Amino acid sequence: MRFLARTAAAFSILAIASLFVSGGAQAAKPEEKLKVGITKNFFQNFSETIAKLVMQPFPEVVKAQTGLPGEIAMSPDSTELCERMKKGEAHLGVFQGHEFFWASRKYPELKPLMLAVNEKTPLKAYLIVRKADSEKPISDMAGKTLAIPTQTRPFARLWVERRGVLPGKALHEHYAKVFPIGDSEEALDNVRDGSLDLVLVEKASWDRYKRIKPSSIESLSPIIESETFPSTVIAYFPKSVQNSYVDRFKKGMMTADQNPGSARLLQLVKISSFQPVPDDFMKEGESLIQAYPPANPR
Repeated sequence: MRFLARTAAAFSILAIASLFVSGGAQAAKPEEKLKVGITKNFFQNFSETIAKLVMQPFPEVVKAQTGLPGEIAMSPDSTELCERMKKGEAHLGVFQGHEFFWASRKYPELKPLMLAVNEKTPLKAYLIVRKADSEKPISDMAGKTLAIPTQTRPFARLWVERRGVLPGKALHEHYAKVFPIGDSEEALDNVRDGSLDLVLVEKASWDRYKRIKPSSIESLSPIIESETFPSTVIAYFPKSVQNSYVDRFKKGMMTADQNPGSARLLQLVKISSFQPVPDDFMKEGESLIQAYPPANPR
């Protein structure tokens, strides 16, 4: 069952990539091939085998969706993806929100084109403990056991690594034991029952648990919660892509949620819509970089 769930989640990533192609291809010339790059960070929780399985059918998915050729290639990190984009080997890049801001510091010419958002479940995370421990400082959790669900996304891992420990400490230095667990519901049950001290959960998982097990909430509470992290960013290098091409792509994507077929794919990847970049987006990014600087700047 876990393999099926992980494979389904992986194909969700493919679905969003195919949406990127279908949106821009409406006005593109038939001979053009839309090249999308995506960072390996999106596949962090998947084996290389599953990642390749996801990538393999991409051209067929694109052709079935749009009748146009397209391709997607995975880069090991944002630096390599940016270099490929600058060379024209990828027209667009898909970045985790914080990942984009890290890349934009090194590549100031990298520009956000649009955001993939989910208005119902913002990118937030919580460290959940038994209610009796919820008023304690995080320093009191030193030497405790922490579980991290295997499907936890990079933004939540980044947050707990920087905010769920004493300054200067790594997770494995602060906690006696940090281990993966199959799913958040199981981990929350373990905290409730006292066999586990803390669990890292994303907002979507925490909200779901509160709906299906309301009585359990009486004994659980966050000890800390994150700020809202930025959504997935679709970015480009203006000098490497024709403006008319980018404009047509953007116009098509902004109405993707109004197309029945595309809307179904949006629901699959828990995206409500694609939205314009807010005017203060880059300014907010400066604050995020200060709070979460890259661990190993390249």
